[in-house]
Amino acid sequence: MKALAKIAEDSPNTALKIIERLERKKSLLGSFPKMTERGLLPETRKIHASPFILTARVRRDTVEILAIRFARQGDALAPDDVQTDDLDRQ
Repeated sequence: MKALAKIAEDSPNTALKIIERLERKKSLLGSFPKMTERGLLPETRKIHASPFILTARVRRDTVEILAIRFARQGDALAPDDVQTDDLDRQ
């Protein structure tokens, strides 16, 4: 992820803290996939991991990260390779 690499160039400690925060969220999501707020698309979740927001979904017991963006960017739409009918068929 380019944004995290840039943060690491400017402040390696900050980047490490972000990575640790993301790892904790990943671990929690594996056990409690619906612990975060609902996303804009069906069956997605919005995960706050400052300074990022992630959009994820659970499919076949796997947490898939669909989008990562800076929190200031607001809500993300579906990436081109994720179809909303694909989400509806789960």
